[in-house]
Amino acid sequence: MRAASKQATSKRTFEPGPVVVVGSRDKAEVAKALDEIHDRLERDFGIAAIDLDGDLDLSRVDARWLLLFGGDGAMLAASRRMGDNQLPTLAVNFGRLGFLTEVEFRTIGQALDRIAAGKVYVRERQRLSTEMGDWSYDALNDVVAHSAQRGRLFRISAAIEGREALRYAGDGVIVSTPTGSTAYSLAAGGPILDPELEAIVITPLAAHALSQRPLVISADQTVELYIKGDDPPGQITVDGQVQRHFDATHRLQVRKADHPFLLIRVGLRSHYTRLRRILGWGGRPKGSA
Repeated sequence: MRAASKQATSKRTFEPGPVVVVGSRDKAEVAKALDEIHDRLERDFGIAAIDLDGDLDLSRVDARWLLLFGGDGAMLAASRRMGDNQLPTLAVNFGRLGFLTEVEFRTIGQALDRIAAGKVYVRERQRLSTEMGDWSYDALNDVVAHSAQRGRLFRISAAIEGREALRYAGDGVIVSTPTGSTAYSLAAGGPILDPELEAIVITPLAAHALSQRPLVISADQTVELYIKGDDPPGQITVDGQVQRHFDATHRLQVRKADHPFLLIRVGLRSHYTRLRRILGWGGRPKGSA
């Protein structure tokens, strides 16, 4: 019997070199931040490209690593745009939550010092490959099958390794990575997984049966989602950013992607420190002394 999850590939060493900088020109603070560190980036690493408009083909860029100015959503988009060319990525948080980002702009100097000195490492984060006919995308967080009509019961089936295992009735189902376990899946009552595990989480959305609970399976297994017969159609949403119509003529295959996301860790803050800050862990119960 295979274990439900396993430890991801061990951390990689990292040798700095030319960097591609990605951000949004619409955010004035991003342009200002880039102005402040541009000369240092050029001097210490070399700048391969700067993309503030979202039109650079990141799947073909020739760089050693990627410096991202943005939040979790920007990181999800950058991972998808890189395709199979997953560059080690350091994200500087300009968003709200920052589950995926380790560095704030006030600490960027320390982070660049550590990168230049080779005192950082790279962690792999599992992604999901989704395929439906000739349509395919990779997800860093999750793939969601949900109703296309608000307020209408949505029925969907899930097969694991080719055999029907689950049939949900509710708002839909989330298939997530360990990284995505702190995103939509968490809000739907799913478990929190260490992001460096390799596993797949299947979480029902507002299931119309108390027996339908989240399920964690091995990352080596394939999940197939499909709608039966005359059941109403739905939509597939990848990382909250890409959508596709989904009906009884479709079969959506979800499996571990071949190329993991590569996250540069500089050691300034741990994953669980971020969770404690964002989720409010460690606070005293009301009424305690």
